Amino acid sequence: METYLHQLLPSLAHFHYLIYWLAFLAALLETIFLIGLFLPGSTLLLLLGAYAAGGHLDIVDLWWFALAGAVLGDNVNYFLGRRYGRQWTRDGIWVVKPEHFITAHEFFEKHGSKSVFLGRFVPTIKEIIPFVAGTVEMNRRSFMLWNVLGAMGWGLQWLGAGYIFAQSLSLAQLWMSRIGMLAVAVLLVFLFIWMLQRQVIKHGRVVAEFMISIWQSIYTAVLTNEKVGAWKKNHPRLSTFIRRRFDRTRFRGRTLTLLSIAFCYVLVLFAGIVEDLINSDAIVAVDQSIAQLVKAFREPEVLHSFTWITELGNWQVMVPMACIATLFLIVLKRGQLILPMAVSIFGSELFTTLGKFAFHRPRPAEAVFYEHSYSFPSGHATIAVAFYGFLGYLAVRHTSNWQTKVKLFFFTIIVIGLLGLSRIMVGVHYLSDVWGGYLVGTLWLIIAVSLTEWLVAQKNLRFHTPVSLKRKAIGAGLMALALCYYLGFAIMYQPRLAPQKQLPTVQLTRDLSELLTTKNLQFTQTIFGSRQQPISVEIVAEDDQTLLAHLHKAGWKNAAEPDLHTLFRQLTQKSDKNRIPVAPAFWDGKINNWSLILPDGAGSKLTILYLWSTPYRIGNAHVYVGITRSYVGRKWLILHTIQPDVDASRENLLHSLQQTIMIHQYCTEKFVPEMTGEYLLQGTFFTRGQLLEISMLASALKSPVFCPSGSE
Repeated sequence: METYLHQLLPSLAHFHYLIYWLAFLAALLETIFLIGLFLPGSTLLLLLGAYAAGGHLDIVDLWWFALAGAVLGDNVNYFLGRRYGRQWTRDGIWVVKPEHFITAHEFFEKHGSKSVFLGRFVPTIKEIIPFVAGTVEMNRRSFMLWNVLGAMGWGLQWLGAGYIFAQSLSLAQLWMSRIGMLAVAVLLVFLFIWMLQRQVIKHGRVVAEFMISIWQSIYTAVLTNEKVGAWKKNHPRLSTFIRRRFDRTRFRGRTLTLLSIAFCYVLVLFAGIVEDLINSDAIVAVDQSIAQLVKAFREPEVLHSFTWITELGNWQVMVPMACIATLFLIVLKRGQLILPMAVSIFGSELFTTLGKFAFHRPRPAEAVFYEHSYSFPSGHATIAVAFYGFLGYLAVRHTSNWQTKVKLFFFTIIVIGLLGLSRIMVGVHYLSDVWGGYLVGTLWLIIAVSLTEWLVAQKNLRFHTPVSLKRKAIGAGLMALALCYYLGFAIMYQPRLAPQKQLPTVQLTRDLSELLTTKNLQFTQTIFGSRQQPISVEIVAEDDQTLLAHLHKAGWKNAAEPDLHTLFRQLTQKSDKNRIPVAPAFWDGKINNWSLILPDGAGSKLTILYLWSTPYRIGNAHVYVGITRSYVGRKWLILHTIQPDVDASRENLLHSLQQTIMIHQYCTEKFVPEMTGEYLLQGTFFTRGQLLEISMLASALKSPVFCPSGSE
């Protein structure tokens, strides 16, 4: 789109005020019957709106001209309808068949006079509706009123969209950057939730009734089975106990049974994640990888938004919210619910506090804000389920309308999900911390729900008793007070930033390959922590700037950011070999610091260099480690096909540096055994297991820890 705007729109400047008449003509021809089916007048208005964003045209004047063209075109259609309507409706004309007129007639009959307004926004109908209005001899004044209103909205729709989204190319680039990737991901999640909500509203009851009928059929079949009947006679007490567990009329029957099963299931899940943490299973590696990815893709705009969300779980917000909720329940004569809510809140907080002291898990190093407590489980995630989940349960329980119940349920899920996600985005919790917090909150939520249902069964609580208008008004006022307090707190509160942790430097006293082997750091990992390509490059340079400067002089280019803009370019255009995105790599729980590309001028082959900064030093020189690989094609339009021989790509690195005399000393030594392996989604690799050691220092490096005896 940006390319087309740069090519097309500047040429329009030569026409000056004739461009306004172009808007008039585009709207007129798009609207006129038959012609409008083939001319993209809407697209041209979109481009003109984008051009006006640059200050070359007046957007309001463009809108007036587009409005005039649209109104005139509709009146032409109205005249044609009055003159030829009955004949064309019966026989059709050109590509417009009688069934098209039937569809437009049905639309017109359904919406009446306002169909002239609504039809303006429906493709393939907007040209036919005025024609139908003329055919049925709609009142001219009524037609003009709805026609003008529809044309105003239609012109604003297309010109305004072009104006807003192209007002600044920097704005477009911002939304096509990494923040755009997050925005698209969030949009897709919300779209999925919205579609799921619609399906539940539409089919949920039918599916539930179907499942219940199946259960009842199975239950009846089991009870009427001869062998089951004989077993019941032989074990009367046990059969009575089981039957009472599924009694619908008693709280201790089906209700308590289902809640107990849910509680036990969640408890087993929580025990499983605790075991994973204690044993340092794959979830720990996933935690580190996600924390690194979030840090790499974190943008100030995203951080600001999630800071507001995460404050919903701060104790400074939670305590007043709980007090307001208590007053709300008292005003609505639901004071019995205060005890279950208190049990859910205090029980979950106590359990979370004990969990933090039991596991002593430190906060992520990528944390943006300072938190004085331990990391596991997340208190914010716990309270999100225990408090906000309980309020959502009460709202759903109090409502009798199915559609409202479903919407309240999904709204509660979204609030809980966003609060947990915010803790990951601001870097103060790992994914497993949030998941553990959700499970703890769910345990106490089940206890609170059980207590509430017991009160209902004892007839000490009724959800659907009428409430006076005065009490409803006071309740609404308390809800407004809670909202105002939260907004005020979010605006005024300034969280304490976490100090930037500087890793201490370590002087190498032995060969790096020996040190990495001792620490089990010979290999890179996937995002799931599984072993991947071994480290194959060690570079010694004065500092980061010197390292990158030497690589750039040798022909290496920084890889493009893996954002929506570069992804779209990958899919739609022939890629610039100097600016392709590459997937991140992980080593020692950290994402690579730099990824660079060396194009092959003779073909489409690309050599990729991933580099990590380490805390190790040889004198004052910095030590870096890395891997190389070569892209030899594309797979699935997005991924790349990787050459299996990774040693060959390492030789490309050495050759490029030798040509520009950027290295003063190098050698190779045996590092890992010869091996083969698999990339995640990208094929296999093999290597002889050698480590290439390169010095970019101005003179030969005389150190027993660099190129030791025995190296080639």
